[in-house]
Amino acid sequence: MHAPDTIAPALEQDVASQRRQARTGIVIDASCDVSADFIAHPDAAVIPIPIRIGPVTYVDQHDADATSRYMRENANGEGVSGQSIPLDAAQMSAFFLERFALEYDSVFCLTITASRSPIHDAARHGSTLAMNAIRAARQASGITRPFQFRVIDTRNMFAGSGVPAMALMDMLRAQVPPKDIRDPLQRIIDTTHTYYVPDNLGYARTRSRVRGDRSIKLLNVLLGSALDIKPIILGRNGDTHPVARFRGRDEAWSRLFAHAGTRVRRGLHAPHLVVSYAGPVQEVLQLEALAQLRHTCEAEGVRLHVLPMSITGMMNIGPGGLTLAFAGEPQNDRF
Repeated sequence: MHAPDTIAPALEQDVASQRRQARTGIVIDASCDVSADFIAHPDAAVIPIPIRIGPVTYVDQHDADATSRYMRENANGEGVSGQSIPLDAAQMSAFFLERFALEYDSVFCLTITASRSPIHDAARHGSTLAMNAIRAARQASGITRPFQFRVIDTRNMFAGSGVPAMALMDMLRAQVPPKDIRDPLQRIIDTTHTYYVPDNLGYARTRSRVRGDRSIKLLNVLLGSALDIKPIILGRNGDTHPVARFRGRDEAWSRLFAHAGTRVRRGLHAPHLVVSYAGPVQEVLQLEALAQLRHTCEAEGVRLHVLPMSITGMMNIGPGGLTLAFAGEPQNDRF
């Protein structure tokens, strides 16, 4: 006996329903330094940031070719006069609608700290603008499940925004329900420490003042440049302040890597330590101090990511600048 013809359409509808099972997406702005496997994940998206330097516009969106081009064409500090042109709320709304309306039921959007950039506010307003259109599109497609969109301020920058983003990806891969993500993610954001080591103090001071950051003083620039002093600046919870300074890049980096190793051994809230560099990463990878940090991370089950810095980060920190970030309880920064 053959099954009734009505079974086939029912099976097709069931298959279609299974294809539309609840998915959770992650969107970051392009200033966030994350690993290549994060960017390649089908549920991850990057909000592009156009960067204008003179007559040339670069689009920061974690494209390796664009990043290499920026480093090649701005290796002498041309980026100091650069201007970022982030998407406004209407453009954000269009981006969210196109990327997430039908395939996802929950979206987390992580942004650079609102205290240094307008991107967070634009994303928040853009998500609000998009919600009615998203709900209408889902209704027209017969999707009745609720939709939620969370825009979250990482209160950090560059490598520091990368730590909570990759921790969030870990949670989604472990199939943690979205409702159970907020508290552990907020704990990671609250305890993420980012250390910035600019290589050119004059460049860094000029760019930091554009962001409303006064952590590098003019006197420090004059004295530091003459003595080749490299400051280590801590960023946390939307604020920045210097915590140490050393003579020369090698000493500053070595002391920072040693400090990070100590913090890894004490325990982190997320198994990721991010180092991003405004230059060829081989210059960092070849250091013995980094090899020691890698050994410590491996022993403690922490992934060490050594990444090219985002174009936005390179423009703001300058050639040769480095950032390092992890999530751990606040302690005295003794180098």
